Amino acid sequence: MRTRSLAVLAVVALGLAALAGWGLLQRAGEAPATSGEALPGFADRIQTLERVEVRGAGDSLLVSLVRRGQAWEVEQHPGWPANQREISRALFRLGEARRVEAKTDNPALHARLGVEDIGQADAKGAELRFEGGGDTLGLVVGRNHPGLGGSYVRVIGENASWLIDADLSPARDPVAWLDRRLLDLPLARTERVRIEPASGRAFSLERDGEAFVVRGAREGGTLDAEATATAAVPEQLALDGLAKDEGEPASRRHVYETVDGLRLEIASWQDEAGTWARLSLDLDEDVAAAWYGQAGEDAEPAAERLARLREQVREWQGRFQGRKFLLPSHKAANLLKSRADYLAPG
Repeated sequence: MRTRSLAVLAVVALGLAALAGWGLLQRAGEAPATSGEALPGFADRIQTLERVEVRGAGDSLLVSLVRRGQAWEVEQHPGWPANQREISRALFRLGEARRVEAKTDNPALHARLGVEDIGQADAKGAELRFEGGGDTLGLVVGRNHPGLGGSYVRVIGENASWLIDADLSPARDPVAWLDRRLLDLPLARTERVRIEPASGRAFSLERDGEAFVVRGAREGGTLDAEATATAAVPEQLALDGLAKDEGEPASRRHVYETVDGLRLEIASWQDEAGTWARLSLDLDEDVAAAWYGQAGEDAEPAAERLARLREQVREWQGRFQGRKFLLPSHKAANLLKSRADYLAPG
């Protein structure tokens, strides 16, 4: 009888110990039950923000956005326009984001969600820091939920972590916050492309109806699609990166000439990052005036069209000055072709 009683007591004791252990684990994972805004008070301060930072491991500054009047500027690339629409959308998404599930308030478990202290050298998350309109606000954004979507977050200064209903993972590359539009020179305006390799024979691609051909090639001897793709490089040309122009020697030059007197030069070279280019633009006003003079009586006056084109050239040249641009690979590939690449076999 005594043996049986001891056995029963042992089972009860083990059960109580298991319950106690489970309770401790639950308390370690508990967070306040209050739901609401992902970052309380943020929505009311969007219009008064003056600075936004993205910070990474070791509290390193990755991206800083500064409000200049009514527009944002990426501090790492002063003078180049930021993507105002996407920045506004990102701020609006955060203002609308809501907490949907409380997670752990135990700092020892924060790393599992990617919301550990951003000052740690191996921190996986990113901190969004906001200044302006009141005290500085900060939100650590960690991993996304693999099934439900949404991000794990933690407000700076609090232990509680949350799953919210929006993906707030911020871009860590300053270029991602820029207006990536470099220029847009429609193919319909391009008349000729002069190509000058650093070594080898210079040649031209010239318009032939809707396509382009190699000047001097036999009739039908040009791969029209290849030549036309090169002529279309400046159309909706975007950038994948930009930096200060250090004067690197170019390995080739492409000079695009338009029917209305524009001359766009793209001098390009390659390094481990990809294909870089420096751009310059000028205008032959005599050619432009002659072109506009062919328009009908109902067209806008040639002087007004010329003034607008002159201003566009000035604006573009101001943006290009002193900078080099990393080109998207699908555009850059067309600048790497030799004359033989445009010629049909035989």
